[in-house]
Amino acid sequence: MNVRNWVQDVPSQEAFRLGKILHKVQHDRVEETRFFADPKAYIADADLSDEARRALSETDIGALYLLGVNPYLLRAYCLQLRVPEADYLAALRAVEEQAYG
Repeated sequence: MNVRNWVQDVPSQEAFRLGKILHKVQHDRVEETRFFADPKAYIADADLSDEARRALSETDIGALYLLGVNPYLLRAYCLQLRVPEADYLAALRAVEEQAYG
């Protein structure tokens, strides 16, 4: 896993693809329904690494952040899932050392 996040580097192609999926799921009710019905099936054809697939299908907030997902898109996704802000922040703090050294 790449431990450098979007603050330090230009996001990777994979980070862009993950962000695009999250944006689509947040802004299109049909896509939202399809995604939440079966996340693994929804991303089956996406050009993502195994780690990205796992992080997205399991809503691993810290891993998604480390993979370069924009934190604003990630937070909106967590709001959509009704993840409490304290849990979102705790997940980011848990990977802070990996992200910033």
